[in-house]
Order: sequence, then C-alpha cells, then structure tokens
Amino acid sequence: MGSGTAVPDLKRNSAGYLLEENGKRFLIDFGYGTIHQLLRLGITYHAIDRIFLTHNHPDHMCDLIPFLFATKYPLDPRTRNLPIVAGPGFGDYFDRMMQAFNHWLTPESYQVEIVELDVETRTFDGLTVTSGKVAHIEMSRGFRFTDGQGKSVVFSGDTDYCPEIVELGRDADLLILECSTPDDMKVEKHLTPQLCGQIAREAGCRTLLLSHFYPPCDGPSVMDVCRREFAGNIILADDLTVVDI
Repeated sequence: MGSGTAVPDLKRNSAGYLLEENGKRFLIDFGYGTIHQLLRLGITYHAIDRIFLTHNHPDHMCDLIPFLFATKYPLDPRTRNLPIVAGPGFGDYFDRMMQAFNHWLTPESYQVEIVELDVETRTFDGLTVTSGKVAHIEMSRGFRFTDGQGKSVVFSGDTDYCPEIVELGRDADLLILECSTPDDMKVEKHLTPQLCGQIAREAGCRTLLLSHFYPPCDGPSVMDVCRREFAGNIILADDLTVVDI
C-alpha cells in the first residue's frame, strides 16, 4: 500500500501492506494514505478481515482513525467484528484514542477486538503468526506469517539491527525490511541499506523487499549498497507493488 515514511511524498504513502491468503485480507500497518490505496484496489472497509500493527507511531497507524469513522456510515455500516493485533500496551493506547474521539469512532454495528502479542506464536485465520520484539520502541513487534505449505513472509516494522529480526526472518520466502536512510545518514532505531543486506544475509531469506524510504534513501544506489551484503533477490518497493509468494 505504502512504501514511504512520516514525510509527505506524492509518490510514497506511509507504511501499509496487504497480505492476501485463502480469500482472507490482512492489513499490516495503517499509515496515512492507506485507505485510498485500498480503494484503488477495490477494497473497502468491509473487506479487511484483520489488522496487524507493528507499533503505534502515526505513520504506521493513523489511518485507523478515519477507517473506524467510515465504518459507522449509516447507509453502509460495517457489520463484521474487527480484530486488531499489536504489541503489549496497545490496548490501553487504543482505549485512550477512543475516549478522545468518543462516539465518533465507537462502533455500533460490530465490535473491535484487541489482541496483544508479546513474543509468541499464535494461529489466526489459518495462518501461523510469530511475533518478535524489534529495536524501535517498547511496543514494536515484527510479524512472521506462515501458511499451511510453509511459505513465509516477515514484516519488520520500524527497527534497528537486532538479533531478533534476524531470527524472525530466518529462511523466510519474503523478508520486508524498513530502509530509512543512507548509511552515512544513519538514524538510531532505523535501518540503512547496508544493515538491511546484512540482516537478509544472516537470516538466509529468499527475497528481500526494501521499503519505508525517507527522501535521501530513495534512489537506485540503495540496491547497489545492499547487494554488497546480500546476493539474493532484492526488490525496491513502490506503492502498490505486488509480490507473489
């Protein structure tokens, strides 16, 4: 959905990814612009089965607010319950957000179900989901999704290099890493092209997809730097990039 960051960009919306499996649609992160990207694919607020949030920074979740507001549209309200999966502490954060907006967001025709994951493995709608703590904020969790055939995709969310993201991405068919800034502009708690390549090499993933580009890191040199560390398949994400696993 979105391959950008907190910085407004006409080419790159904020973080958002759609995972489709066996007729189910899972949204991973919900940064601003995601609702309109979903509509470009013909997907409305009725069609999302479950939402996963890597953390609660605005560029990863703030379109949840207009999404919830839209589901209350009296002529076409959402009627299916909406599960939201996130790290420890998200439930309290969500409650405070709902209190701030009061009845404007409170659903009347369905319920929001908050599920907090720490470092564990659970099954949701036929997919095995493993969550791992990554190096960004206390709530931050990366997610690994594995289907019945053993195919796997991993979403790092925002993170710095850490052993946990290497392990979460171990032998993954697709590893999606944030790639925020060039190596000479490294920002704490975020990744660079060199670190992304290092993680992919150590994890032994099949395909590496780089996303979450701040403007200085938006160019072909990202691929060249990453290839010095990782010899496998590398994809530079654009908005609405589709990858089959």
